[in-house]
Parts: sequence; structure tokens; C-alpha cells
Amino acid sequence: MDGRREGASLAGPEGFDWLERMQPAGGSGGPGLYAVIRTRFFDDFLLDACERSGVRQVVLAAAGLDTRAFRLDWPSGTRLYEMDLPEVLDTKEAVIEAAGARESCERRTVRVNLKEETWPEALLAAGYKAEEPSVWLIEGLLFYLPEAAVHGLLDKVTTLTATGSLLGLDLMNRNLLFSPMAWPQLSALAWRGARGRFGTNVPEALLAGHGWEANVTQPGEAGANYGRWTRPVAPREIPGVPRSFLVKARRRS
Repeated sequence: MDGRREGASLAGPEGFDWLERMQPAGGSGGPGLYAVIRTRFFDDFLLDACERSGVRQVVLAAAGLDTRAFRLDWPSGTRLYEMDLPEVLDTKEAVIEAAGARESCERRTVRVNLKEETWPEALLAAGYKAEEPSVWLIEGLLFYLPEAAVHGLLDKVTTLTATGSLLGLDLMNRNLLFSPMAWPQLSALAWRGARGRFGTNVPEALLAGHGWEANVTQPGEAGANYGRWTRPVAPREIPGVPRSFLVKARRRS
């Protein structure tokens, strides 16, 4: 089955309606375009890790309805672990079965709550090998966690990864949490029970503190534009600007 059709099945009409509502007049910027840019950015990151670096273990934390196991062309031997709450993955499996979708890699689901201390044990029991290189993706999650939970999650990922392993994640800065320009978006998220909690102005320092060397890109900059982000991107040297960050990191020894 075409991975795009599978993605449409999982997104449902609600997903497409959200994307349209989040696209501002003029079609430049906004949460809708951010989600599109972020998806493509991390698609490329994960495939590059497997194709150029030879990684064959891919871990998606809080995978939700992610369709990368179906729509990306994975190298032979790739094993992809999807971690999320049992009810989320059960709902996803029902949609996948109804759609008749087929994975393009070896896909293993790990039903865990990332807030619990024991989730690494479940991942290891599913066949993940911490001593071998891996690539992880934490997408659309850290913004909603308390700071202590962010550090706790990153600590666990570090203990589960070998030197040279790769990590992708997205972050917001603290200015976004308190910016009047972001209030409508933040209020809408809070109304849905997804209040923004965590932000950092220095992603490099955050990752370094957990043993990772980070490369940070803002959506719209070179490498995260794809001909779609037409707004100028404020340089990071300008203070007080709400920002989002797309991060690629490598595990240090």
C-alpha cells in the first residue's frame, strides 16, 4: 500500500482540518507549516543515519500515529521501534489493519509510558541492543514536559545509546512560552490539555549536559526550508524572539 494513503488514514479528516486551520493567511509560517517542515527534516535525518552511517536501529519515542515505518524507503535490515502508550498503539494498529498497510522495515511496537522509570526495560525486551549504534527521534514531545521530565528522558536515552549514535528532537525557546504573539496557539493547546511547559534558548548546552554534541537549525534556515518557508528567519543573536529549533545530535564518548 502507498505510504501516503496510510498517512492519510492515520491523520484522518481531523488532521487535515488542523493543518488547514493552522496555516495563516498568505501561506507563510505558522504551526501548520512548522509541522510539515519538521516532518521532512527528520525524515531526511533518519534515512541519512541509516543509509550513510549504517545504523539499523531506529527508535521513535512517543511515536503516536507516525507513519515512517510505512512511507519511507528503509535500507534492508532496518528495525524500527515505536514507543507509546498502549491505547495509542492499539488504536493505530486498528487503523493499519483496516488500511491493509505494509511496513517497509521490521517494525516493533513497545507499549510503555515514558513517564515511568521502567520503560527502558521494555525496549530492551523488545530486542533493542544498547551496545549497537542507533538513531532516536523525540518529536513533538519535549515542549509539553516539565523540565525535570525532559532531563530524565534525555538521561535514559543517553544510557541506552552507544558512542556515535544519533538523536533528533525539536525544541522551543523560553521566549515562545511567554510571547504575546504565541498566546493564541498556546491557549488552543492548553484548552486541548497540551499546555506548553519546557523551553530552552540554548539547545546546544542542554544536549551537551547529557553527553551529546548538537547541531541546531531553525525552521526556514538552509537545510530546513524546502522552498516553502518564505518568511525571513531572525538570527539567533537577536534576543527576545520566539523560536523553534530542529536538533540533530551525536552521542559523545
